[in-house]
Amino acid sequence: MTRPTPTREELRDFFVEELEHADEMVAYDSEFAVDLGIDSLTTMELMVQLEKRYGVRLAESEFAELTSVNAVHEFLSARLGAA
Repeated sequence: MTRPTPTREELRDFFVEELEHADEMVAYDSEFAVDLGIDSLTTMELMVQLEKRYGVRLAESEFAELTSVNAVHEFLSARLGAA
């Protein structure tokens, strides 16, 4: 079951919560690896949580291309909008 496309704010809040970062640390254009220090294990954990929360399947290669909140939002908008 797919869910409605999340807003950018909802996604930013998701990353703040999952990464346990201060709210002001996570911007829409923050690069996950460079700005937020996300490693490959954390990337996989985030991917699984996004799949559960929004009811979508993400290939590792797809998620690896998503490097910011904005990129995840665009991807989910396209994926969930097409569902």
